[in-house]
This record gives sequence, structure tokens and C-alpha cells, in this order.
Amino acid sequence: MKKFLLLVITGALALFAAACGNGNENDSSTNGNNMEPISAVLDVPETGEKGVAVSLSTTVSQGDESVEDADEVKYEVWKNGHKEDSEMIEAKHDKGGVYKAETTFEEDGLYTVQVHVTARDMHTMPKKDITIGEVQEGEHGEEGGDDHHGHHESTVSIHVMKPESMTAKEDSKWSVHVENEGEALEAAEVRLEIYKDGQEKHEWVDLTSGEAGKYQGSYSFPEKGMYNVQVHVTKGEEIHEHTMQTVEVK
Repeated sequence: MKKFLLLVITGALALFAAACGNGNENDSSTNGNNMEPISAVLDVPETGEKGVAVSLSTTVSQGDESVEDADEVKYEVWKNGHKEDSEMIEAKHDKGGVYKAETTFEEDGLYTVQVHVTARDMHTMPKKDITIGEVQEGEHGEEGGDDHHGHHESTVSIHVMKPESMTAKEDSKWSVHVENEGEALEAAEVRLEIYKDGQEKHEWVDLTSGEAGKYQGSYSFPEKGMYNVQVHVTKGEEIHEHTMQTVEVK
């Protein structure tokens, strides 16, 4: 009889422990990594005045949760047809997942504001247009007279994530996020062209594709100094874009 009661009690305890374990697993799956994509809602006024500060705001969220721990939020601003002269502006977190910055436009014209948001191993970069002052007829068309590609304003967005610091003869890891018309650009050829001013020989580094629109690679700079790193993105005959970074190697 005692043996029977002992078996019953042991079995009951085992069932209770299993139930508790399942409950913990359920809690873990609920409170673990949220795999929902991040969302960035960019708020830019439609118009502004030359020489007057314009407020830029982006609300970042993941599902119903405000994202207050974004790795990076930057605003890229350029005048229509002059993306190669774009300016990057660091945003600061205000509250509730809202990241703000200000900029001032020195010339009348049509501008693009694109926010680059990196958070929780994900990246998104929506953009909007803003008209400053009076815009000449025809400027709304996306022809950039000085565009170094010689065609309409590019629909390709390139966001470069470089190391915070680089040391000569040590591998530095590079990551490039590429979108075309707001969608991740896959199966592209992404390369780094690396050289010093006045240097004839340029080094080339092919990046490998990972998740959608993300390309990664590494490079060991041979010596200290200032380097130019130009990112080239090509796909077929339609896409050939590039952007330049200048970095200091210690």
C-alpha cells in the first residue's frame, strides 16, 4: 500500500513539474525575440522656407511596441538631382520611439528626406519629398542636370554601416543595406573600392549577400591614414549606383 501511494505521489509531482515546464516554455516563446518587422513612420512637412529650420521626426515601432533602443537613426537630405551631395543628420530619441532632428535648407527647390533606421538587427529607410520656397517649373520632374549618372533621380538607396573605429592590419567588418523603390534589392553585385587620394592602385572587395538587401564583407587596411571607400551597387543594365565614404584608419 505504501509503495502504491509513493508511486501515485511521484507521478503527480512529475505531471506538475511537466506542466510548469510547459508553462515556462510558453512564457519564453511569448516574451522572447520579437520577429515582427520594425516600422518607421517618417514625418516631414510638405513645404518649408529657405533659411528656416525644419523639424524631422520618425516614429519607430515593432508590432505594438515602441522601439526606444534603435542602434542608429539618421536623416539623409539631398536636393533633387544632387544625391551625391547628400547630407547625413544624426537623430536623437525624444520619447516613445520618436526620433527627431532639424535641418535648414539654404536654397529653394525640391528636396528628398530619407531616414535610415537600424534597430533589432533590421533596417528600413522610408523617404519623403519637401518643397522649399519657390520651385521652378520642370524641377518637379526627376531630371538632375548635374546628376553624375546622367539620368533621372535614382530610386536606389544605399546605407553603409561601417565600424566605429578601424585599426591598420586588422579586419574591419562592413555592412551595406540596399533598397530600390522602397524594397530590398536582392541578387545585386555590391563592391567596395578602397584607395587613398592620389593612389593609383585601388583595392576592390566583393561583399556577399545575406538577408534580403543586406551585403557584408571585411577588409584589412594596410596602414594608417585617410581612405576613400566607394560602395558600388550594380544589377543588370538598369542599376549602377555608388556612394562615397571617407574613413580614418588608426
